[in-house]
Amino acid sequence: MKIFSLAALAIGVASQTVQLDENTPCSDFAEVFGSFDGMKTKCSGKKNKKKTKQHCNLICENGQQNVWSTRPIKCKAVKTGPNVGSYKWKPNKIKNADELCDAKEKCPQLKTVYNVTNKLLSWEKSVVGRRTFYNFTCDKYERDGKTFQMMPYPTDYVTCTCNTNKPANVRCKWMKVKNSIVRCVRADKEKFQDEDFDGYPMYDDMYSD
Repeated sequence: MKIFSLAALAIGVASQTVQLDENTPCSDFAEVFGSFDGMKTKCSGKKNKKKTKQHCNLICENGQQNVWSTRPIKCKAVKTGPNVGSYKWKPNKIKNADELCDAKEKCPQLKTVYNVTNKLLSWEKSVVGRRTFYNFTCDKYERDGKTFQMMPYPTDYVTCTCNTNKPANVRCKWMKVKNSIVRCVRADKEKFQDEDFDGYPMYDDMYSD
């Protein structure tokens, strides 16, 4: 990786912190970050050869959001004063650049947010950008020699979305569910199609002890 100052060289190798100092031209932004696998840069600004004013983002090819994919890194050439010919970066330091595209799991466990103790209930987890999805399914229920098709209620999925704009203070928001309970109910009962229905689970033995 190309580093443009001795200070950056000293801290950049071990911790993958990139220093964008006054000697780093705005036009070299893509070159600085070009050595990180799965990461590309996107800049906009003045189209002159030296690109004296740029707003740049670090884009993860795997779709993972990071603070610098949503907030711009700004650069402009100093045109007046004693530092003419140098460049001003904001911010001038990118910490843990090699980890920006790693999957970031900030959501607590599903069971700490909802009551999902129904024995027939199962779920699959997937992550898309800043959002984590839990898609629910239900096993069939057998009782007194009869088999019933079951469905998740009151929703067949929930989401947890994390705001990563402030890496030091990531906040996550869970989808609201009535009474915070997801359970399996009989799919053939019309009352469970009614969003306002607030009945009790049909069979107590479908729950974990």
